[in-house]
Amino acid sequence: MASGRHPLRPRGAPALLLALLVLAGLAVPPASAAPQDEGGPRDVVVIGAPGLSWSDVTEEGAPAITSFAKGAALANLNVRSTYFTSCPSDGWLGLSAGTRAAEPRDVTRAQLRADPRALPTCSALPQVDSSSDLTTVEMDPQYWADLSQRISQQGFDAQIGTLGETAEEAGVCVSGSGPGSVLAVVDHAGGGWSGRAGINEPCPITLVGAPAITVPDGVRAQQVAAVDRTVADVVASVDGDTVVILAGLSDDGGKPGLRVLAMHGADVEPGWLHSDSTTRDEMAQVADVTHTTLALAGLTPPDRVTGRMLVPVPDDGAYGDRRASLVDDDAQLRAADEVIPPFFRGFGLGLAGLLVIAGLGGALGPRSRRPVVRRAVGVVALAAMAVPASTYLLTLTRWFDTPSAMGGFVLRLAVIDLALLALVLVVVLLVQRRWPGDEGASGGPRRSALVAVGTVAGVTWGLLAVDLLLGGRMTMLSVLGLLPLDGGRFHGFGNVPFAIFVAAAFFLMAALASPFVAAGRRRTAALVVAVVGGATFVVDAWLGADGGGALALIPSVGYLVLAVAGVRLGWGKVLTIGVATVVGFLAMAGLDWLRPEESRTHLGRFFGSLLAGDAWGILVRKLETNVDLLLGPERTALLVPVVLVAVIWVLARPDSAAGQRIQPILAAYPALRVGLIGLVVALTVGFLLNDSGTAIPAAAALVLGPALVVLWIGSARQGARS
Repeated sequence: MASGRHPLRPRGAPALLLALLVLAGLAVPPASAAPQDEGGPRDVVVIGAPGLSWSDVTEEGAPAITSFAKGAALANLNVRSTYFTSCPSDGWLGLSAGTRAAEPRDVTRAQLRADPRALPTCSALPQVDSSSDLTTVEMDPQYWADLSQRISQQGFDAQIGTLGETAEEAGVCVSGSGPGSVLAVVDHAGGGWSGRAGINEPCPITLVGAPAITVPDGVRAQQVAAVDRTVADVVASVDGDTVVILAGLSDDGGKPGLRVLAMHGADVEPGWLHSDSTTRDEMAQVADVTHTTLALAGLTPPDRVTGRMLVPVPDDGAYGDRRASLVDDDAQLRAADEVIPPFFRGFGLGLAGLLVIAGLGGALGPRSRRPVVRRAVGVVALAAMAVPASTYLLTLTRWFDTPSAMGGFVLRLAVIDLALLALVLVVVLLVQRRWPGDEGASGGPRRSALVAVGTVAGVTWGLLAVDLLLGGRMTMLSVLGLLPLDGGRFHGFGNVPFAIFVAAAFFLMAALASPFVAAGRRRTAALVVAVVGGATFVVDAWLGADGGGALALIPSVGYLVLAVAGVRLGWGKVLTIGVATVVGFLAMAGLDWLRPEESRTHLGRFFGSLLAGDAWGILVRKLETNVDLLLGPERTALLVPVVLVAVIWVLARPDSAAGQRIQPILAAYPALRVGLIGLVVALTVGFLLNDSGTAIPAAAALVLGPALVVLWIGSARQGARS
C-alpha cells in the first residue's frame, strides 16, 4: 500500500496498540450506583402469580393489588425461561434455581428449530394445601432427581432446589402454600415445608402460589380476581416489617410479554425497583427475585443464583404514571415482536429490488433518462440507509397504540425517515455551497454521495451513543434493539444494535478519512480514524457493556488506522494486533472480575468462568444457538455466512472477476476499501464469538447495502460527467 505524503512510520504501530490496550482497561462497564439494602434480616413473602401483567391491574378488576402497588416499588418482570414462551411451572422452577429453568418440553431439537415460537402445552401446577400448622412435604425422589438432571442439561447450569437448599444449609426453612409453590420450596433432595403465610410462621421465607392467569378474555377477569383475593389475604396476615413481593412468574399461555413485579413492606418506599442484573429501574428477571428473597432473609445467595438484588428507588410521581409506563413498555415490546419478521423480510426484499433497479437503470432505457433514474435510486437508497436510525427514534412515539401494529409502525417510520432524509439533503446542499469545486475524487457527485453516506452514518452512530448515555431506552424498545422478550440483553448493546452501530462507525470513518487520503494527508486521516474508532470502542465496551463487540473492534479499528496511515501490514503486525486483541479483552474482563461480585457484568462473570474452567460450556452454548438459527425456519439465515465469505473473497482478491467489477467504486473513495475490510473483520469476529451471532452480519447489511448503492450511484454519475 502506498504510504502517501506523510506516512505513519511503522514504529507508530506499537504506540497505537498500547493506546488501544489503555482504552480496553478504561472501558470496563461501570458498577451500578443503586444503593444496596442495609437493613437486617426480614421475613419475606413471595406471591407467585403466573401470567399477571400490569395491564390486568385496575381499580375495578384488582382493587387489592392496586392498593398494594400504590405503596410499592414497581418494575416489569422478564420471565423468559429456556424456551421462548414460559409455562407457570417454569416460573416456579426458575425461582427455585435462581437462573433460567423450565420443565422439559416433549419436543425434539429439530422441532424447536422448525418452530421455536410454538406455544407449549403447559402441565398443571402441583398443589400444596394451606394449613395453619407447618407440615413437611416431599416430592417423589425419582421424579425430582430425573427433573433436576434434565433441567441441568438445558444450558444454564440450573439446579432446582437451590432456594430451599440455601435456607436449609443456613438452618432456616422455606414454607409454601398454593399452586406451584412446592416447586420452589423443596431443596435439592425434594423435601420442604408447607404452611399458611402469616406473621407467626417459623420460616423467614414463605412462598404463596396464586392461581395462574391464562389468555381467554372471558376467563381472565375471573382469574385476576382470584389472584387479587390471594394478595388481599396475604397483606391482611403480615405485619409491617414483612417484605411482600408480588411476581407474575411466567407467561400466560399466549405470546410472551412482561409481567408484574412489586415489592411492599418494611422500609420500601413507593417508586421503582432497580435490578443490577438488567441495570434498569423498570425491568428485572425471575432470578432477581430469588437473590432478593434470600438476601432480605439474611441469607447469602450462592454463586449459581444469577440474579441480583432488587433495590427500591423512591419516586415522588404518581402511581398511575408508573403503571402506565410499565404497561406501555410491555405493549411496545409485544408490538415490536409482532412486526420484526415482516420488517426484516420487507427490508430485505426492498433492498434486493433496489439493487436490481440500480443495475438495470444504468444499462437500460433511454440514455437521457439514466441520470434521472440513478439520482432517484440514490435518494431511495439514502432513505433506506436512514431506516435503522428511524426505528430508534420511532420508540419515542406511540406507534404501538394503534388498531394495527404494522400499520402504525410503517406510517410513523416513513414520516421519521423522510424527515431524516430531508436533513441529510440539506447538509449535502450546504456542503456544495460551501465547497462548490468539482475537482477529482473530492468533488461533484462523488463528494455529495460521500457526504450523504457520512451524514447518515454519523446520525445513526451519534443517536445510539447518546441513547446509551441516557439509559438506552430506544435501544431496548426498538425492533432493531435488544429484544428483551427473547431473553438476550437488557442493557447496552445486543447483537443487532452492535451491528448497526459498528456499520455506521466504519462508514463514518471511511467518509471522514477519504478526502484526507486523497490529498495525501495520511497522518490526519489516521488521527481522525483513531479518534472515531476509539470513541466507538469506548461506547461499545463501556456504555454498551459488550465484551464480544469490544473484542471485534480492537483488531478492526487497529487495522483501519494503520491502513489509512499507509503502513504495510505484514504477518508480524497482524500477530501484534491479534495479541493486543486478546490482552485487551482479558484486561477488560479481569478488571471487571476484580469488582464486588454483585457489581460485575457478564464480562467479569465470563472471566470467572475462565478461571473456574467452565468457559467451554458457555462457548458451546453460543455455538449451538448459532447453529439453531442457521438451521431454523428462516432458511435465508444460511445466506449470512455464504455472503460473508463472498464479501471477504472479493475484498481479498481485487484481481478476481468479481473484484474487478467493484474496483471503480473502491477507486472513487480512497478509504472505502480498507473501511470495508475493517468492517468485515468486525462482523466476522462478532459472528463467531456471539450467541445468535448470525444476526450481526444480517443487521449490518441494513446499513451496508444502501450505503454502497449510494456510493456506487455517486461514482457512476461522476464517471458519466467526466
